[in-house]
Amino acid sequence: MDLYDIHTHDAPSPNSDDDESLRQNISYIVNVYPLGFEYAKDNENYPWFSCGIHPWYSEDAEPQLKFLKEIAGDPRIVAIGEAGLDKLKGPDLKIQQTIFEQQVQLSEQLQKPLIIHCVKAWEELLHIKKLYKPRQPWIIHGYKGKVELAKQLLSHGFLFSINERFNDDAIREIPLDRLFCETDISETSIEDIYNEVAKTLDISVDVLASQIAENVKKTFPLLSIS
Repeated sequence: MDLYDIHTHDAPSPNSDDDESLRQNISYIVNVYPLGFEYAKDNENYPWFSCGIHPWYSEDAEPQLKFLKEIAGDPRIVAIGEAGLDKLKGPDLKIQQTIFEQQVQLSEQLQKPLIIHCVKAWEELLHIKKLYKPRQPWIIHGYKGKVELAKQLLSHGFLFSINERFNDDAIREIPLDRLFCETDISETSIEDIYNEVAKTLDISVDVLASQIAENVKKTFPLLSIS
């Protein structure tokens, strides 16, 4: 059974105390800041990356954005982000929006999906999506919102990634072919997250894993499916 963690900030080392047999069929997409890619790209435990500028750090981010544009074509970078908008933390929303929109354009230019961080800025996010009409998938990472918001986002074509904290009723509304799992910054294992999501959806872990593997294959074409 192949498992995919599409958004983590620190993939486990194969030399960790965990049973290696549980981890041998897990693929991780490690999220890094542009300069972080330079430090992490030669780590054999990190074969795949998403790379972008988080909205919290979007002020005075032009040098990082320039560097992102230089490296984002690397085939190991399979997605742009996490990028987005946050009304609770970070600089003025207009600053965040400027950096976010440039990453939207980069996603479209390179034909790589966009991993999105959004907090209390859903109307603004939807406005930008309507404005750009992106062809690349937009994935809301760590979705914890309510059913009504999930339905609205689904109607606009968003995909969803779920970590250990989720709204049971909301994820029951999300079609399996729009769903991923992630660990983000949690110490909870991706295996446990798959188990909890499968339990909530009243399906087997095998069924969930099989569908997410298909979703990964469709959404992240640069990521090798072993």
